[in-house]
This record gives sequence, C-alpha cells and structure tokens, in this order.
Amino acid sequence: MPRETFTRRKWLAAVAGGLTAGCGGRAGGGETPTATATPPPDTTTPPPATTSSGSAGEIEDTMATGSTSFEQGSGTCALEADPIPDGTWPMPHHDPAGTNAAPAANGPTGFPLNERWTMSALEAQVTFPVADDNFVYLVAADPDSPPSVPTAAVLCHDPRRNGEIQWRYKIDAMPIGPPVAAAGMVYVPFGPRGDARVLAIDRTNGQLRNAYDLPGRFVGELGTAGTSLVMPSEDAYRVVDARTGEFCWSFAPNEVRRSERRDRKIRAAAVGDGVAYIGTGYPDGEPTTEIGHLYAVDPSIAGMRWHVPLSGPVGRIAVADGVVVATTGNGVAGFDPATGEALWTATADASVRPATLAVSGDTAVYGTRRTLHGLDVKAGTERWSLPFGVRGDVIFVGDVLYAVGRSDPTSQRILLAAVDAPSGKLRWQQEIYDPIVDVMAANGYLYSITDDGRLFAFTSV
Repeated sequence: MPRETFTRRKWLAAVAGGLTAGCGGRAGGGETPTATATPPPDTTTPPPATTSSGSAGEIEDTMATGSTSFEQGSGTCALEADPIPDGTWPMPHHDPAGTNAAPAANGPTGFPLNERWTMSALEAQVTFPVADDNFVYLVAADPDSPPSVPTAAVLCHDPRRNGEIQWRYKIDAMPIGPPVAAAGMVYVPFGPRGDARVLAIDRTNGQLRNAYDLPGRFVGELGTAGTSLVMPSEDAYRVVDARTGEFCWSFAPNEVRRSERRDRKIRAAAVGDGVAYIGTGYPDGEPTTEIGHLYAVDPSIAGMRWHVPLSGPVGRIAVADGVVVATTGNGVAGFDPATGEALWTATADASVRPATLAVSGDTAVYGTRRTLHGLDVKAGTERWSLPFGVRGDVIFVGDVLYAVGRSDPTSQRILLAAVDAPSGKLRWQQEIYDPIVDVMAANGYLYSITDDGRLFAFTSV
C-alpha cells in the first residue's frame, strides 16, 4: 500500500469566508457580513521515514521485524490525555482518554432543568458542539441550498449572551464530522470521505489559517490529545502537530504482518499515558464479522506495545483507573494497559450501542437498546442496571450521568434522564418533544442537538 502524507491543498480560492467580531467581541445586530478568507502560510512537510514496529507484549507474530505499520514523521508532538479544564469540552463525544466524564463545573447537577436558550438552523443539519471556556462551536449545513450547492457555516456562539453568534465562517461544502477545539483553532473536516479536507479556523476571529488534505477515507471524528491533533482514516491513525499541522506519526493496522485487511478498519481510539489504544473491526455498513482487534501503539518506541484479537468489532474505548475498557459487539472487556492482559469481560443482554461508553471514577457505564448498565471498572462486575434504552451517547457531569433514550423500547416517548452514577438511581427525567440525538456539557450548560437543526442549552432551575 503506498504511504500517504498529510499535506496542504491548493483549493483555497474556492472557499468563501464570513465573520463578525471576534469571539471576544460583539457584532451590531447579530449580522455577519462576509469577508475574504485569509490565505494560510506556505508550509511544507518533509516525507516521513518508515520505522519498524516494536513490541512490549503479546500476542502474535504480527509484530515481527519488518512490519511497516508504524510511520514516523518529522514533527514532534506530545500525545497526552490530561484532564480537560473545567467548563470546556474540546472534542466530540469524549475527552482524549475516551471517558466522556466532564467535571461537575461543566453542567447543571440540580433538577429540574430549564431551557435557557435555543439556536435554530431550520432545514439544516448541525454537528455535535464543542466548547472552550468561553464559547461554543458547531457546524450548521444545508445540503440542498440553491443552486444545488451545499452550504455550511462554522458558528461561534456566546452562551452567556443567550447563544448570540459571534462569528461565522461559510464554505460551499458539507461537513463530514464535528469540530475539534485545539491550539487556538477550530478544526473541521469537509468534503467527500474519500477526499477529505480539514480546515483550521482561528477561534478568536473566525478567519481561515490553514487547510489540509487527509489521505485515505475519513471515518469517525477528529480528536485532540495534548499538542497532538488526531486525524483518523479508515486505514490509519494519523497524528499531526495541532500547532503547525506538521506530520508526527501514523499507525496502519492493515500493514501489520499477517493481518486480514478487511477486518482491520479503524473504528475507535483513546489515549492514556502517551499511548494510543486503537480498535478495529468491519467498517459500518459492511457485512458483520465476529472479529475485532485492539492495539496499544507507543510512539516513544515507534510501534506496538501489544495487540489483542477480540471476538467482535470494537465500538468504543476508554482509559481510566489503570484499565483500558472496550465495547466489543455484545460485551465489554477490561485490559491491562501495560501488557494487554484481559482483566475481565462482561456479556451484555443485547448488542452494545457502539457510541455508548462513559467511565468516571470506578464506574463504567454502557448501554443497549433496552438497558443501561453500570460496571465496576476494576473487577468488571455489574453494580446496577436501569431499564433505559439509549439512543445516543451518555455523559458524566460530576456524579450525574445524562442519557437520551426510552424507558420502554416499545414506546415512542423520548426521555432526557439524569442518573446517579454510583448507585444507578434515577434522579430526574423529562419527556422531550424535540428529536434530541446527543448531549454535551460545558460552560455550566447541558447542550443538546436535534436532528432538525437546533441546539438547546439547559441549566438548573
């Protein structure tokens, strides 16, 4: 397979930009006059050198000398999973460690909740929001805007001014994933998955600073970890310097010796102690398979620490309390992060929702279409279960777990529920008449997005 590098595209002439005042400022009347995009600086990245994989554990001869699965670049960036600062949520669905555990300061923990403000992008699609300590960022897109040209806008909202838009950046393309806030930028992937483009937009004023190619077929979501920006394709976990865009390293599971290429498509990843834990399986939409793989990739040794074959494709990964937790088809398993030794396994009552895993303290929560489960992270034993079928992700805010779903799988009633994480007891729930699909907590608010183009911000009454 030819090696691919992370390069800048020459397509900026096609980008139309628009902005108001910087996110610290305020535009008169909330209008957003257009402005010319700022061309990014000319930078080039030398071709990376290939380095053989190393190993520090098990499992098969796939880690033999000569493997080309790890590719070293010229950039130097730290792969860190430090706790996120209070009030912020920089990447979609989870923090770098994959725990989906936000500090108590991030959102409301008293009940009932009250809708504080709403953003509407009627007849448009909206992405999952991310936030720094002051503002909220998301993308609203209309695939059918006239004259049959898709239009999207990266939006910066001030939550303390009832969601007022501070700036917007427009582009004639559809987003293929939500944004990430890293190194003073908002990074957003656009275009067809086989030819993705990543924009780096200045968070202070909404101006374009850089634009890059992402080789391979983009899947999943962008990620951030320390000074690293993760840009995954279907076949490679690619890491670049979030400050400069310089290529640091990549790992390609299908290049591991004796691999079965068709079942090693990247589906999930998380970071812990400078190591990337990468899960694979059959790509979504393909025929199912009972095979999955979990890799521990350590850039300090330019290769794998260990690799474990699994009985099902990986859905989500979290690293917490000295355990790597992974959902695999109809179960959850815990692994030793140093050796890959299986510490415990738990079988679910139905297929585990791939997007549902959260870990806080010594409790791991996952869900199926019928039940929410709380496990002991160290032992894998079940602490509690709740008849609540999740339809999106779940998130901790302190010791409160928020989830969207149904208490009865035969009912059409969609509920927003708050659960006491240590005990599994329901603290509050409310029927939701809007089609909420996901939740996030930051800036003291619980945010929810809907499939009809709205962003809600809730606080405690």
